[in-house]
Amino acid sequence: MTDASSDRLIDPLDPGAELPARTTGGAVDRTVRAPDNNQPMLDAEGNPFQELDVERPDEIAQRSATVRQLAVDEQVWRFGHVIVDEAQDLTPMQWRMVVRRSRKGAVTMLGDLAQRSIGEPGTWDDHLPPELSLFDQQNLTTNYRSPAEINDLAASVLEELAPGLPQSRAVRRSGRTPDIIQVPSVDEDLAALVSNANANANANADADGDVGVGASSDGARVEQRPAVIGFDLPDLTAIDERHRPRALTPWKAKGLEFDTVFVVEPARFLDEPNGLSLLYVALTRSTDRLTIVHQRPLPSALDPTAR
Repeated sequence: MTDASSDRLIDPLDPGAELPARTTGGAVDRTVRAPDNNQPMLDAEGNPFQELDVERPDEIAQRSATVRQLAVDEQVWRFGHVIVDEAQDLTPMQWRMVVRRSRKGAVTMLGDLAQRSIGEPGTWDDHLPPELSLFDQQNLTTNYRSPAEINDLAASVLEELAPGLPQSRAVRRSGRTPDIIQVPSVDEDLAALVSNANANANANADADGDVGVGASSDGARVEQRPAVIGFDLPDLTAIDERHRPRALTPWKAKGLEFDTVFVVEPARFLDEPNGLSLLYVALTRSTDRLTIVHQRPLPSALDPTAR
C-alpha cells in the first residue's frame, strides 16, 4: 500500500517496512510482483494483484473497513509464516509457490523423505529451492504410531531404501509379530483372510471394550475398520459392510493410520516408480496389527530368510 502523504510503498502487515517504489510513466506502479523473477502475481481470474492505495477513501467507507482491514483483505494470499505438511512430495514449482506466499520467507516444513513418492529420498538440500537453502533441521525419530514389531520390519525397508536416513524408535511393543502369509491366489484368498482377521479383532475388541473409532497416542483419528493397501486389489464387497476394509493405494493411505492393516503383494509395489518408498508408507500405517499377504516372492527387505 502507499503512504497517503507520499508515493512510498509500505507493507500493510509490517508498517515499519518500506517496499521499493516502482514508477510507470511518472505514476506509481502498484502491481505486486514475484520476488524471484519480478513477474506480476495474478489472482484466480488472471488479474494482477495491486498493493493497497489508501487514497481510495470512498471504497474504504463503503466497506466500513479500516485501512488495515482492507489491506489484510487484499493481501490474504500472502502470509507471515507458512507451514507445509508432507513436504517431501513438493515439486520445484510447488516450492516456488510456497516461497512466494511467505512474506518474510518464514516456512516450517514437515515431511519424511523415506515417504517421498516423486523421486529418490535424497536430502532436504537436494529438494529445497535456493530461497530456503538456510534452514534448521530437526530429526524426529520417536515413533508413537507403530509398535516396535512393525517399526523393526519397516526399518529393514528403510535400510535398503535410504541407509543415510535416521531410523525411528518405537515407544512401545504390542506383543504381536507381523503376520506374513503366502497364498496360492491373492484374488481368491484375500477376502477370507480379511474376514477371519475381522472376527478375531472384533472378539478382542469386545473383550477389551475397544470398539468404534479411537485416537492414537498423538491424538490422531484411528479407524478400527481394517485397511487393505496395495495395487489392483480384488473385489471385497462380499465382506459384511460393517466390517468391510478400506481398500487404498499407498498414495491414498499416506497420512492415515489404522489399527489393522493388510499390505497386499509387496512385490507389486516394486513394479511402480519409487516402489520401496510406497512400500514403506504402507508398512507404517498400522497402530497395532500388520498382515502381509503375498503370492509372488517377497522383496528381500521383507524376506525373513534373506535378513
